[in-house]
Amino acid sequence: MIPAPWKAREALAALAQKAQQYTDDGIDVHFLNDEKVGLNMQSASAIERLFDSVRPMGITPTGEKLEDLLLAYMLKLERWKEIQFIDNDIKKEEVIKPINYIVITDGAPTDDPESVIVSVARRLDAGNWPLTQVGIQFFQIGDDPEATEALQQLDDNLSTKHQIRDIVDTTPYSGQVTAELIAKALLGGINKRMDVSAFILSLTLISLSVFSGNKCDCNL
Repeated sequence: MIPAPWKAREALAALAQKAQQYTDDGIDVHFLNDEKVGLNMQSASAIERLFDSVRPMGITPTGEKLEDLLLAYMLKLERWKEIQFIDNDIKKEEVIKPINYIVITDGAPTDDPESVIVSVARRLDAGNWPLTQVGIQFFQIGDDPEATEALQQLDDNLSTKHQIRDIVDTTPYSGQVTAELIAKALLGGINKRMDVSAFILSLTLISLSVFSGNKCDCNL
């Protein structure tokens, strides 16, 4: 049996290849508990080298990482809108592209991603941004029932509970981990949210957790 970390590695590499169908920018890869970042990655080999340089460790601060990335993106959006009021002739290529955050995890968050997601969704609503402007998809690898429940709550309850737009999708563990399954689920979430023929999609991929066997407490 091939350990799940290698399956995740294969899936990320496959996704890098498939993402070229949707964006010329490549994908950005961020890890929890490691400062290494891969920006504008367009090849499977580059993804593999980056993934191999990181080792599992630590807790699962999902909210902290999402906050870092989402708030930076929201600042760019809101600054762009301010500039638009001054200059109505902004070129098309200067428009901030929609983004999809893909979170691969084997464990329940050890902090509070809900408050981060709710805060960002409210800012998107207040700014009347398109419903497809920001998407977050959680993909679970491993059969931790606490992780399944926590991620499903983020998918099912936030929109009605807080009266906000739905920006979260979750793919629970299905009993197997293959590169083909992960890549299909991730790309399915992208296609579900966005008409990729209408505009170029920016992708940020967060590989949060990897594990050996069926379950462990190690995270990237």
